[in-house]
Amino acid sequence: MKATAAYGVHILTALGAGLGLWAIVLTYDGFYQEAVWILAIAAIIDSIDGALARITETKEHAPKIDGALMDNIVDFITWTIAPLLWIYATMELPVWVLGLCAIASAFGFSNIRAKTDDNFFLGFPSYWNIVVFYIFLLDLPSVFASAILVMFAVTIFLPVKFVYPTRTKYLRPVTLVLAVAFILQLVALMYYFDESPAWLTYSSFIFPFYYFGLSFYVNLKTIETSP
Repeated sequence: MKATAAYGVHILTALGAGLGLWAIVLTYDGFYQEAVWILAIAAIIDSIDGALARITETKEHAPKIDGALMDNIVDFITWTIAPLLWIYATMELPVWVLGLCAIASAFGFSNIRAKTDDNFFLGFPSYWNIVVFYIFLLDLPSVFASAILVMFAVTIFLPVKFVYPTRTKYLRPVTLVLAVAFILQLVALMYYFDESPAWLTYSSFIFPFYYFGLSFYVNLKTIETSP
């Protein structure tokens, strides 16, 4: 029974790969809004499969499958390749910029220290889905959009801590409350898509500003307390 549950979690994680491929096919066929919804479903799975893996003790009851490796493979598809292809299809950003992001993320996902012992991400955690969606919503000029993407790609290699919303203990209740509100705003933005009202788009920046502000504060605090 325990083995069945453990392998069931692995199947759930692997489902993300199929969803990632589906999003790519939808993008290829011009169904851009539908592709975003599919990637959102993949993100939901990604947000719960880790906790389920710990509950079902997959390492003990399904030892033949490396859940962490599978998760990274799936995340590379759903958080990097699919969204980068999506922004190319919708805004035709330079391929070299998108290629740089993909290369940087390949290093990020294969970094054995990508998650710290105190439950932070080390380096930008390849949230390309969110980045490219906002680039699309704000209809940023190609040069400006490219600069933002390159900046985040470089940040993947830097020893900078980023908050892991569900696991970082510092201010976690506040983070989770704001994250839930942000998710609801994202759902609304995905619904309205390119007709999203300006007030909704700009008000949704509250959580990203909080997230990066908190991450910056944590890094500053780490520097101050280091010998």
